[in-house]
Amino acid sequence: MQGLFLHERWAQRYGVEHSPEELEAVHLRRAEDLLDAALQRDGRPLDVAREPAGRLPAMCRNLSVVLVAMLRAHGIEARARAGFATYFIPGWYEDHWVVELGDGRWVDPQIDDVQRAALGITFDPLDMPAGAFVPGPDAWRLLRGGADPASFGLSGSGLAGEWFVAGDVLYDLAAVGGVETLPWDTWDPMPGPDDEVDVALFDAYAEGRAAPPPVPAKVLNTRRGRVEELHQIA
Repeated sequence: MQGLFLHERWAQRYGVEHSPEELEAVHLRRAEDLLDAALQRDGRPLDVAREPAGRLPAMCRNLSVVLVAMLRAHGIEARARAGFATYFIPGWYEDHWVVELGDGRWVDPQIDDVQRAALGITFDPLDMPAGAFVPGPDAWRLLRGGADPASFGLSGSGLAGEWFVAGDVLYDLAAVGGVETLPWDTWDPMPGPDDEVDVALFDAYAEGRAAPPPVPAKVLNTRRGRVEELHQIA
């Protein structure tokens, strides 16, 4: 995984700068398309690690979706999860995707030795301790228990707050249901930064008292600013 993909926000630490055209790869939705793009970028077999410049630009959701597909192909139960990591910045819940295994283990396929050293991570990212990652519904329950909404978001972007956590509730429930959206897709009833959050509704979602509506066939890709088919090949 780490020899095929390079997280877009970490690229400079590896001496790599991606062009806007290269960064379009982060919008690929299906694992097979991500693997095809990685193969086309470098040309070598997928089981050969690339130097950082030869890796496909990606983000945490891409790596998690591909790892899940690989594990399932080998008969290992796994699913992608959306929520917040506690190990990027002290006291901060960073928007993130990881993989949950059927045996109860949690795996972060993004964290290689470079990132592990930079973040001062002492635990094994392939077997993370309880609380290192907080799924969206659990993060919502933390808010309802008094956690500061301003400490949940995407660092460096200015995006944080109750509305952000509400979005991750829906991202995670969709992923658990087998639909791994992009982390910048939006659909009703997902609130935006200027919207009032229906707290009672998201309480019901997070507590499992109500199932959210199915993810529609078309979603708004806010990063591209356009409506897309959910399984569109970029």
